[in-house]
Amino acid sequence: MMDDRWGPSRGSRTRARCLTPEQQELADDLHVRALAIRAASDGELSIREAVHLAAVQLGLEAPQTDTEPAIE
Repeated sequence: MMDDRWGPSRGSRTRARCLTPEQQELADDLHVRALAIRAASDGELSIREAVHLAAVQLGLEAPQTDTEPAIE
């Protein structure tokens, strides 16, 4: 059975209506930054990588490096 809290389908824009104006503005900014980063990479970055880098730029995620020691 479908959960109607998010609208007719999980991936639809109707879910965005549940966001506050501040959240929608942040989501839009993240989207625009990710598109710009991906375009500047000449397609060398995946969408996921571009969104991650955009989030880091916005200060939403801590940058991850491969030089950090693994926790065992």
